Amino acid sequence: MTEDDFDELDALDDASAAPPPVAAADNAGPPPLEFESVYDFVEQHLVTIFARNIDNPQFRWCKKWWAHAEAVSRLEALHRAYEHLRLDPGTGMSTWWRDHAGPAMAALLDPQGTFDGCSAGLDRHSPVCTILPVEPMDDALLRQIMAGRFQSDGVQ
Repeated sequence: MTEDDFDELDALDDASAAPPPVAAADNAGPPPLEFESVYDFVEQHLVTIFARNIDNPQFRWCKKWWAHAEAVSRLEALHRAYEHLRLDPGTGMSTWWRDHAGPAMAALLDPQGTFDGCSAGLDRHSPVCTILPVEPMDDALLRQIMAGRFQSDGVQ
């Protein structure tokens, strides 16, 4: 090979290399969202990339997912993580799948989870889950300690 051949190969390598990251303008603000809301994220994206056999008793899904507070909260967190991590050109999406999508969807699709009593395959929405019972704590000092508002020197 001649030196010209090496120069030509170097030029090809340079052309196929990823372009350098573009510095964002100071006043550019955050990049636009790919999905404007959790509803758009779920209906336009998540249900297509996380497809499952809903007739399998291993999985439980509800078509009215938005009527389940836990589902909305988990999916909102999943949407926010997606919007942030999709911008990472390295391992962002891998991190999203491993740390966010996998655990969140495993919890949501669990047959004894938030969609217990519902069935997308049977078009049934009859949640059997109730809020967890609590007994009010009436110890004011303990409440202060748990809230981090108690100072050990006795001064409040």
